[in-house]
Formats: sequence, structure tokens, C-alpha cells
Amino acid sequence: MAPQSISRFPHRLTTNGFHDSICARCHLTIASARNEEDLALYERDHVCSPIRLYQLSEDLLHTRTPIGV
Repeated sequence: MAPQSISRFPHRLTTNGFHDSICARCHLTIASARNEEDLALYERDHVCSPIRLYQLSEDLLHTRTPIGV
């Protein structure tokens, strides 16, 4: 069996029947659509903000527990 790849844009179904596309890299919801197939257009054009990526890396640095504590 081949290993499953993790999508760069996981989808979730909301309680109001829309599908959200979330960028696995910058963690932003990049689009919502009634038809899941419509998300591909937004996913193709999405570019992560360098500022957002920097903020995420800074958050990660400050939430780690130091070794030996």
C-alpha cells in the first residue's frame, strides 16, 4: 500500500454546508465554497504571506519548552 500524502490544502465541511480550504503551511482559511471543486481555483493562486510565515515561526519558538525543564 502506498503512503498517503498530506494535502497542502485540507478541506473541512462547515455546519452551514460550505467547504473551507485551509493552507497547511500558513494555517489560513483561503476560501470557502458551496461546491468543493471550486476551491481548486483559490488553492492554485494562493501564496503564503512571508509576514504570516514569520509570525508562525516566532510563535513556535516561544511556545516550545526548554530542554531540561
